[in-house]
Amino acid sequence: MGVMLYIKVKSFWDRLVKGESGMGTIEIIIIIAVLVALALIFRNFIMELADMVFEKIKSKTESTINSL
Repeated sequence: MGVMLYIKVKSFWDRLVKGESGMGTIEIIIIIAVLVALALIFRNFIMELADMVFEKIKSKTESTINSL
């Protein structure tokens, strides 16, 4: 049973790496990995930016409600 599973996985991996459709999959995985790495590197900047945007939204909403 284990040998058959190994053969199937090996066959799938070979088709994935050598086939053209496999190259598309590998490219997508690399792009996702780069995006995750960038998000981790700039995590603090992204959080500060989001906080600033939500604070502006909150203040504009409060001023609009108070003016009614």
